Amino acid sequence: MTSLEHTIAATLRMPAPRRALAAVALATLGACAQTTATSAPGAATSAARSADPRVDLKPGLWDAGEAVWNLRVVSKTPPPERFVGGINSDLAFLGTYVIQGSFRGYQVWDITNPAKPALRKDFFCPASQSDVSVYKNLLFVSGEDLSARLDCGAQGVSEAVSKDRLRGIRIFDITDIANPRNVGNVQTCRGSHTHTVLVDPKDSANVYVYISGAGPVRSDRELAGCVDASPEKDPNSALFRIEVIKVPVAHPEQAAIVSSPRIFTGLTGPRSHGEAPEDRAAQQRIVDSARRAGGFIVKVHGEEQVAGPNFVRTQLDSIVKARGGSGAPTGADSAKLRADMQLVMNRIFGPPPAPTARPVP
Repeated sequence: MTSLEHTIAATLRMPAPRRALAAVALATLGACAQTTATSAPGAATSAARSADPRVDLKPGLWDAGEAVWNLRVVSKTPPPERFVGGINSDLAFLGTYVIQGSFRGYQVWDITNPAKPALRKDFFCPASQSDVSVYKNLLFVSGEDLSARLDCGAQGVSEAVSKDRLRGIRIFDITDIANPRNVGNVQTCRGSHTHTVLVDPKDSANVYVYISGAGPVRSDRELAGCVDASPEKDPNSALFRIEVIKVPVAHPEQAAIVSSPRIFTGLTGPRSHGEAPEDRAAQQRIVDSARRAGGFIVKVHGEEQVAGPNFVRTQLDSIVKARGGSGAPTGADSAKLRADMQLVMNRIFGPPPAPTARPVP
């Protein structure tokens, strides 16, 4: 798929084993939908599989197999180099422009001629999710990643508490869409995983951004007022609430949180169960393969996970900087990170949640 087509692939946000299971489930449902009561189950399933164009599509980065129904592909445009391999998020539209969110920033495409989209701007600014919305001349971009920086630097943030971290909403003036200007940032306790823009028909001077954060609560030493306790223990808790940001259209630099409603109050967690044996086995194969290849393996709430390459690179860079070095990390730097990695992850994720019932959305 192309960069634009990747945007609609929401399953890329799922862990690899679950993506595989989701694909199998979709194929199975497609087959079952065509099975008739009078057909032999095996024959019907085989016939349905052979008739389903999604089955057995060939893999590939730029030349993957395709199956399209009720749509016509008119163009396939690869992303700029800095965005290749990144995960895309939302799309926003402004006239003949498409603004494409990405975990590496956002891109502005001119689709005046849909057969030949033209890149007007690639704004490199690593973060997740980088969901995007537009209101008049203002572009809003969500930021939740623990390593996202206010200055959009690729070096990330490795410190547990840092004035350089951005978790919340970035605001850009896109009056000149090829030269966006960051005119405001609103920091929140859990960042912005996604957001919704609303307008009060009786208030044309302001636009409101409703955001939801899914990340861990940041330290109150980094952002005053952030409380990680449960709402039952502290009514000021940053958990189980959304944030409403008021943005004066003429002065977006004055944007600020005006409300933090607890719309999840009274909800209780549904009954759940652990991963299926097949899921656990698939995850273990991934971990074992990474371990054999020299990857960094950590435990998150008791389950082994493979530390991502961007996170590892950021941590190694911070070790090099701490010893006053420069250039590529050494073997000793890697050994130090391997020894300290679990402590780093413990600080980020904290202890596993208690097994008792608690209010959750």
